[in-house]
Amino acid sequence: MTRVPLPDASEIVDEAPQLFDDLDLDDLHAARAMGNAPHALAGIFEYMDGLYTSLPVELRELTILTTARVQDSRYEWQQHVDVAHDAGVSAATIRAIGEERWGDLSGSTAAVCTFVRAQCTGEVTDDEFAAVSEYYTTEETVALSMLVGHYTGVAGVIDSMALPLEEGEEFVGWTPEL
Repeated sequence: MTRVPLPDASEIVDEAPQLFDDLDLDDLHAARAMGNAPHALAGIFEYMDGLYTSLPVELRELTILTTARVQDSRYEWQQHVDVAHDAGVSAATIRAIGEERWGDLSGSTAAVCTFVRAQCTGEVTDDEFAAVSEYYTTEETVALSMLVGHYTGVAGVIDSMALPLEEGEEFVGWTPEL
């Protein structure tokens, strides 16, 4: 059971309607739980808008999935598996991340996942940073790192609030059928 109330979505939207045009808050426990602090939530969505648009969608979703897996965040994994697949992350890559078969990844995907895993554990080396920087610009690498930091924090909030998966959902598993 969640540790905080899940406010009605309309209460949250009333605080900052322009930020929630494309988001169905009724279906997102995390956004509703964070709606207990509406000004903080509005600030996060503003920040995320800029961060999200600075990264290619496939890179963004690969980063989020890897962060979710390293943090064992079933909620974030569940929210992003289909989004990542629709963005071009292959089913084989998603399953490799889910099963933590890091050696099955190669090229830019391996570099990103290695960097993300290292950042999640606070152990990024110069070699890991250099490897991801071979594929992405400095701006993208910094934004990628900021995204990891954000989703590591989100996983912590979800865990501390004991948020369940969305109503009627069963966990897709770490190796989902896509």
